[in-house]
Amino acid sequence: MSNQINKFESSLRQDKDYYIEQNFIKKGEYFSPHWHDYFELEIVLGGEGEHIYNNTKYMLSRGSIYLMSYYDFHELKAREDMQMLKLQFNENVLPDKLNDFLFLSQNRFCCSVDENEVQHIIKLFDILRREESRGGLFSEMLIKNLIAEIIITVIRNSSQNEDTVIPSLLQNAVAYIRNNFREPLTLGLLAKHCNVTPNYLGVQFTKKMGISFSDYLNTVRLRYACNLLDSTGLTVKEIAFASGYNSVEHFGYTFKKMLGDSPLNYKKH
Repeated sequence: MSNQINKFESSLRQDKDYYIEQNFIKKGEYFSPHWHDYFELEIVLGGEGEHIYNNTKYMLSRGSIYLMSYYDFHELKAREDMQMLKLQFNENVLPDKLNDFLFLSQNRFCCSVDENEVQHIIKLFDILRREESRGGLFSEMLIKNLIAEIIITVIRNSSQNEDTVIPSLLQNAVAYIRNNFREPLTLGLLAKHCNVTPNYLGVQFTKKMGISFSDYLNTVRLRYACNLLDSTGLTVKEIAFASGYNSVEHFGYTFKKMLGDSPLNYKKH
């Protein structure tokens, strides 16, 4: 894998919360390591390929599905001509409970479904396209329900740890992080809010989330920072402080370490 993991530009427009398309990837075509600042789901309809998802390799064939979350990274190589359906979306599409599950999980949603499920998902995509093109009464609601059904299908079919129930302690902790990441936030302050010791919270956070408190906090902050870099004229310094970092140096170091580029280069490109 290259040391450089680039951001892959979304086809989402600022006025849309989702985007669907059908892709044809030629044999030998390769997509180098990259990450997204949105959710992306793809299902293979034909052909074979290799998919490396957060450093784990998966073989792709008809019925293979994967769901990428914010700042997951992956690469893809087609071993044969491949046909795929793609869905890109942001959290505005999903109900809060489903969003919370995706954000609270380890974001390793990969599975293979049988032919009946493949046909069912194709049908859902077809209905999505039809609703998108013609609209109508309650069309937006129907579209969101269809997308939620696709996501739930992937979650149910993915290989997950047996313990998939997220304790209320961590639900509380993650909600607090997402609401207060712009402020000075430490494990000690979070533990106080949750009425537990910092050591206990730190251990439980890593065990259940598959990521440390500090890495999760940085992921949330950097996601917000990238949105500001993309869509505002704020300086890197202003964005660093707006995202919860107490210095530009710390912001730059963390950005480079986790995303493989400097904030300034990211903003330029």
